Amino acid sequence: MSSKDSYDAELCRAVLAFAREREAEVIDRPEPLIALPGFSCLGRDFDVVGRIRPQAHRLFPRDPDLNSVVFGIFPAYSSEISGTESVDQASERFGRMLKVSDLNRMPSPYVLVRFSNPKSGAGTIGELPVFVSPDYFVHELRDLEGVEAARLELWNHRNEKWRVRWNGDWRVSDGDQEIRMTGDEIVLWAAAVISER
Repeated sequence: MSSKDSYDAELCRAVLAFAREREAEVIDRPEPLIALPGFSCLGRDFDVVGRIRPQAHRLFPRDPDLNSVVFGIFPAYSSEISGTESVDQASERFGRMLKVSDLNRMPSPYVLVRFSNPKSGAGTIGELPVFVSPDYFVHELRDLEGVEAARLELWNHRNEKWRVRWNGDWRVSDGDQEIRMTGDEIVLWAAAVISER
């Protein structure tokens, strides 16, 4: 566990004690990145402890032997980790998006998208989805309004998959049902599906 310009001894003790109580799960679970639920610390909003395996982090880039045996742990939010991340996805989330050394950070929700907007030319390349910020997601979602050939797919931390398209109004499908929405409703929907709980 590390911190930068935000050290909090009580929070660090709480995270380390929580991880130690669940040591077998921390070490034995094969997923590159997991969230251990049930964490709390007085005065903090973190609700899980995140754990990243050695193959998905670069905590000690100058010492590969040490890096290969160290598991990273950090206070996190349940909206940030799905537990299904590949090694590359876990590495990207941990290294670029979560800012885990800032113990005062706000949540960085898991927003994995694949989209194409023929009108603006924006979109993901190929078939692989990419992680984006919630703000960028809402921006691209708004840009799809009125573009009937556009497509957008979203995966959230609960491993729910949604398809969104425009056909005179917003159409949102989870594979089982399709819901119609207005422009205001789609923004509220987006906030809800990427939210904490």
